[in-house]
Amino acid sequence: MKEGFFMLQKERIANVFIIAMIVTLSILNNVLLSSNILIHLILVLLIFVVLWKLSMQNKQLHLDLQSLSTENQQLHLDVQSLTAKKKQLHQDTQRLSAENQHLHLEVERLSAENQQLQHKSFELEEAFNSSFGGIFIYDLRTHKLTLSAGFEQIYGHSVQELSKDQQLFYDLIHPQDLEEYTDNTSNLLLGEPIQSEFRISHPQYGTRWILKIAKPIKNDADEVIKISGQIIDITKQKELEIELKQLAYYDEITDLPNRKLLNRHIEKALARSKRHNHNFTIMFIDIDDFKKVNDTQGHDAGDILLKKIARRLIECIREEDLIARIGGDEFVLVFEETCKTDIEVIAQRILDYVALPYNINGEEAKISLSIGISMYPDDGENKETLIIHADKAMYSAKNNGKNNFKIYSSDLDDMELKKEGIVTKLLNKIQTMSS
Repeated sequence: MKEGFFMLQKERIANVFIIAMIVTLSILNNVLLSSNILIHLILVLLIFVVLWKLSMQNKQLHLDLQSLSTENQQLHLDVQSLTAKKKQLHQDTQRLSAENQHLHLEVERLSAENQQLQHKSFELEEAFNSSFGGIFIYDLRTHKLTLSAGFEQIYGHSVQELSKDQQLFYDLIHPQDLEEYTDNTSNLLLGEPIQSEFRISHPQYGTRWILKIAKPIKNDADEVIKISGQIIDITKQKELEIELKQLAYYDEITDLPNRKLLNRHIEKALARSKRHNHNFTIMFIDIDDFKKVNDTQGHDAGDILLKKIARRLIECIREEDLIARIGGDEFVLVFEETCKTDIEVIAQRILDYVALPYNINGEEAKISLSIGISMYPDDGENKETLIIHADKAMYSAKNNGKNNFKIYSSDLDDMELKKEGIVTKLLNKIQTMSS
């Protein structure tokens, strides 16, 4: 529009210039005809001045027109640039809209996955806390201990207490089991799986038996980074095991070890004696006239008497010595690292103390003992020989007035034992267990 305006102005100026030239020619013509030449010359000069100014204005208008044309071109370029930017903005808007829609779908997918993970996490946590016993995970890098809820019932302390004060686990261990527990923990740290049983002190229920099963978790460099495992309260199983063991290895009447346990003990004690080169003693005891008590006061009285005799025998020996009942009125005692003089003193003490009168259901009962003794290595170097020699010595004591003890000597080799004597019963039992 501005360009049209300036074109119109240019045409007008040109017309004025033509008119001015015509006027000038007319005036010149008249000048020639006029007599007043000076006046006409001045007029001509004035006309040329006007024409010069008009020419300068025309030139300025031409320059302005060029400037406007340049500006118009720049404006056109700016419009094209804005159009391109608008197009690019539209494309960016569409791209962002598509990306926003994709992001919205991704958010919905992640939200759904998060809900599933939360559900699975809840299920795993429920399984973790409701599993049989207690489950634990220990991270060696962060020293973080994660415990399931089962630990509270087993240990009698909250999960928070146990996790915060891990020394509490060691404090609750039974003193006799602490060393083995510590060794097993060390083995775990070295990369070895363990399965161990130990006792703890429960604040409400007292001594409890625990089974611990654990294994190390290693990284690619074969380094232990975590330990995971499970603990189970096996107190009831242990109590049943102890009860079965009591039935299998202990006498029902006196609660003393029976022949089965005696055999195992003799084998181990004899092996220790050979390994450490120290002496080892077997003492056979037979109750004299026990049958009279059974016949006169009854078998119940006989059982009471056996219990009282067992208690007195226990009082006569050391804690590390073993006493077993192997038959109706027959006992065997085992001593390690005890010299012959001490054995004689113990035998006499037993004779004196056990022979004191007993009160059985208000009635007095009296018995005596016959004791036979054999010692390793003087009287034999194997179990069977020592048992036979102790049995011969016991029958020698019984045949020589009872109520005395006899240490085996070679002059007893020719003695014949009763077919169903104490040694026969014991050796038959040993052979039965070995076969």
